Amino acid sequence: MLRRTRRVIFGLGLVLGTVLVAPSAQARTASVAGLADISCLVGSQTGHFQPGLTYTPRPTSFTGQGNVSGCVDLTGHGITGAAFTTNGSGTASCLTGTVSSLTTYYWSNGRSSTVKNTGAIEVKPDGITVLVLTGTVEAGQFTGSTVVQTKTLLSTDLTACLTPQGLTSAGGPVTVTLTP
Repeated sequence: MLRRTRRVIFGLGLVLGTVLVAPSAQARTASVAGLADISCLVGSQTGHFQPGLTYTPRPTSFTGQGNVSGCVDLTGHGITGAAFTTNGSGTASCLTGTVSSLTTYYWSNGRSSTVKNTGAIEVKPDGITVLVLTGTVEAGQFTGSTVVQTKTLLSTDLTACLTPQGLTSAGGPVTVTLTP
């Protein structure tokens, strides 16, 4: 009799657990605290600046394109990577700057997200330029989510910033994270 009572209680616990947990699990796969919903840590991008960047801050516009892969997707949407395009402007130099842009991500699941970004250019040790863009998805999949894109801009023309034309293109690794 005691064994049968335990089985009934255990069975009720399973049923109640399924009923109470299932709706939220169906609505969305839960994020692990402290982790992004989507993390794409392998990627590359190229960017073009007009006018080129010099050591004197000045208004400039830019375009960029790239891709990310190897994404960890905790949303359950099957995202493994994305291609992206960026258009923006701001006041920038080879050393510093603030920019705003519009980036569209074309996710591997066939959907897209358009993100309005703002960011800052910072020069790190050894002259490596890092651009961190933070934005909100304004249209498409994941509307309302926050996206952080970190770009490391590497230039093969180390003297371009010294010329009147300036640095007109740069590229390098990029990472993307998305949180609710």
